[in-house]
Amino acid sequence: MTEKPKSDRRAFLGTVAGTVGGLVVGAALGSLAFPQRIVQEVTKEVEVPVAKKGWEGRRWIPIVNKYMTFKEVQDALVSEGKLIMANWTYWGLVDTAFVQEFKDYVAMMYDVNIDIDILGTQEAKGGFMFQLYSAYSAGLKAPYDIMHIEENFFEEAVSKGIAVPFLPSPLVPNTEMVDYYFLKLPYGIQFQQHGLANFTVNTKQVGDWFNSWRALADKRLEGKITLWVFEDNGFWGWLVVMAQELGKNYKNPEEMREVLKWIADNIHPNVIKYTSDEAELDELLGRDISWVSAYWCALGEGYSVTRPELKGSQVLPWKFNSQHPNLPGILWIPKDVEHPLLAQVAADWLISPLHQLPDINKYKQYTKELWLRTEEGPLGPDYEQYVPDWVNALGPKGIYEVYPTIEEARKFPKIDWLYVNEHAPEWINIYKELIGA
Repeated sequence: MTEKPKSDRRAFLGTVAGTVGGLVVGAALGSLAFPQRIVQEVTKEVEVPVAKKGWEGRRWIPIVNKYMTFKEVQDALVSEGKLIMANWTYWGLVDTAFVQEFKDYVAMMYDVNIDIDILGTQEAKGGFMFQLYSAYSAGLKAPYDIMHIEENFFEEAVSKGIAVPFLPSPLVPNTEMVDYYFLKLPYGIQFQQHGLANFTVNTKQVGDWFNSWRALADKRLEGKITLWVFEDNGFWGWLVVMAQELGKNYKNPEEMREVLKWIADNIHPNVIKYTSDEAELDELLGRDISWVSAYWCALGEGYSVTRPELKGSQVLPWKFNSQHPNLPGILWIPKDVEHPLLAQVAADWLISPLHQLPDINKYKQYTKELWLRTEEGPLGPDYEQYVPDWVNALGPKGIYEVYPTIEEARKFPKIDWLYVNEHAPEWINIYKELIGA
């Protein structure tokens, strides 16, 4: 891969720092829909909103279905006032760094001040979907303007007609930075390059005998495993790859019962706890109580700078032979939202270099560990020029010391999430019965 020059980035950062505190905004770059002269102007001085420099006359705005001038967009954003987002917790970052990032982004792009409420949870994100359905049944507007949750719920939303097409949009110019594979046009964009349901493994306690999911049944792991809570969609995806590992078809009810029984008989006896609580996982791994803990790949990716002996099962220092379910986050907009323009601007912010590769010196709530947990890999080659120096210094492969390459991210196995969503409650009930829960 050809290395991209960083001179433009440095000049841009230096200029913008004096005006808006060092924001990195992909929409200001010549690689997007804005002409190269804009980059030259921006590197001199930011006197007008960045988005205005690429906006001429009236432009068609999806969802509201009308042509709007830049001034009309500004006025509409002020009128909408506040964005409501359904999201994860990101270790408390949604209430701190994310809020300020978004406010800074909108101020720079559109020269308006707005507010944002991010409703973060690590519980079953099906609760967000339930609240959407409940609102629609009651004849109400959607309770969220934009959804920032896993792929299985996005596929459900599209199939049920509650995700609205809004792409391409002049309010989401950063779409042009995203590799085609991660675009879910016209309904959404994959904002995580990958989101693997995996296990964080203590490589000081566990050796190369842990080389597949079957090894979870090894007696050396008795009382040393944590698994997801049953309602966690990471657990559902893992059941699918466990079925494949055992040579079973997860769409065959009888074969799936055999899979659940095998797990109950062979892996459950080694489980110390079923938990998806991040703080608890950190404690159990940190005190060497658990040696193999199920969660998301972000956990081990963060540990790469603080406890490098704790590695994700997808990057063990020996060959691991099993597949990992990939359940990346996808941003999408529900039908009948209260703030349709802010929703589109938020989509642009979520895939912007500012949010994808934030400055930990400006947004000090990020530690290096939390930055690496939050990131999840570049969404396209154009993002590589914004990788911070401290990340590039992690090793000869730079950011790819921690994350898959874009080419590798395209190869993770596909799962029929509509089928899984429908049958997961049945699987959970069978498994609970088998383990006496």
